[in-house]
Amino acid sequence: MPNLKNIVELVTGTDHILARSSTGAVYAWGNGQQFQLGRRVIERTRLNGLTPREFGLRKARSIGAGSYHSFAVLNTGKVMAWGLNQYGQCGINMSEAQGEDGSAVSKPTLIEGLLPYDIVQITGGEHHSAAVTKDGELLVWGRLDANQLGIPHDQFPKDATVFDEHGKPRFISVPTLVPGLPPIASIACGTHHNIAIARDGTAYSWGFGENYQVGQGPKGEDILTPTQIMNTAVKEVSLSFAGCGGQFSVMAGTDKPASAVNGVQDAAA
Repeated sequence: MPNLKNIVELVTGTDHILARSSTGAVYAWGNGQQFQLGRRVIERTRLNGLTPREFGLRKARSIGAGSYHSFAVLNTGKVMAWGLNQYGQCGINMSEAQGEDGSAVSKPTLIEGLLPYDIVQITGGEHHSAAVTKDGELLVWGRLDANQLGIPHDQFPKDATVFDEHGKPRFISVPTLVPGLPPIASIACGTHHNIAIARDGTAYSWGFGENYQVGQGPKGEDILTPTQIMNTAVKEVSLSFAGCGGQFSVMAGTDKPASAVNGVQDAAA
């Protein structure tokens, strides 16, 4: 790809890709029908979207993507979002268009709800999003009907929760802290589930679990709130990476020192 040089970060959605260069320039290509490329794609010239192009973001320190939406964290600490937003997954209040199918943010727009935080990672699933702060806090927003957000139902923020016509909570439109987690190092979002890697090397999962993608055993049920993954495969591993797809997940790490493993066993005994 000759027009992409000095690329230090790549993220992907369902059918679009973002790239960030060492100087902070952001490029996008793929499908732009939901404005996930950060620029307007005209139908008669939509094949032009297949060519990586800049679209005005030149000072980004990190990037992120959900299925049909995108993010950039600028050097100033401000976080921008664009793309599909019908479940508030961009974290941007669109007032009269909030909750409507097909509603989208057409260009990079400031997420005001993240201004109080120093964001070190941001990503998304199909209709939800998550961000990790420098202090290890985890913020989530977007669709919640498959427990994608991991927030107990009795703790939904009153002013930011959108309900359907039957009175059921549909999504949370403002970045909201997930309670009950240790300091988090990174977050991976699948289509409707998540895995958070804690700084101590443990992993927590929640969300849609019908295909066992949450790694919590044979029941195949949704996990309502973040729950530590504990089994023989990970008990002697310090986890440092997780990735989530639609119906599967992967994790990676390094072997714990023998002293640490024995200490856990001795404590259990």
